[in-house]
This record gives sequence, C-alpha cells and structure tokens, in this order.
Amino acid sequence: MTLEEINELLHKDTDFIYSKRFDFSIEKLLERYPDGAPLKVIAQVLLITEEEVERLTQEAILSLRKKMKVDVD
Repeated sequence: MTLEEINELLHKDTDFIYSKRFDFSIEKLLERYPDGAPLKVIAQVLLITEEEVERLTQEAILSLRKKMKVDVD
C-alpha cells in the first residue's frame, strides 16, 4: 500500500487507522483505550505529529463551542 493510498483511506474510511496492531481499525483501538488514547498513539495511527493532534483537537472544540453558541473568550 502506498502512502497516497494510506492517506486517502485515513481521510475517507471512518474506521481506518494506520496500525497493524489494531487491524487497521479505530474500533479495535477504542476497545484498547476506551477512555481515550494517548496523543502519541493517536499521532502514530493517523500519521501526524502530536502537535497536529493537539491543534486539530482545539479546532474541533472551538468549532463545537461556536455551534453551541458558548462564549469562546
């Protein structure tokens, strides 16, 4: 599998993660980490840096707050 194919799966397949250990399935990763995976693990299976994970998390939180019309000082 090429890096391009892997990136396409990461963006289009809602269950795909890049981890043979978890059979390439986010569902299996969630079974192992039911309360949330460490940043390092998330970064590894999504082929991004821990900083990118943190940035994406903060963007998602901000977006949700805006949709809920919560003050985002």
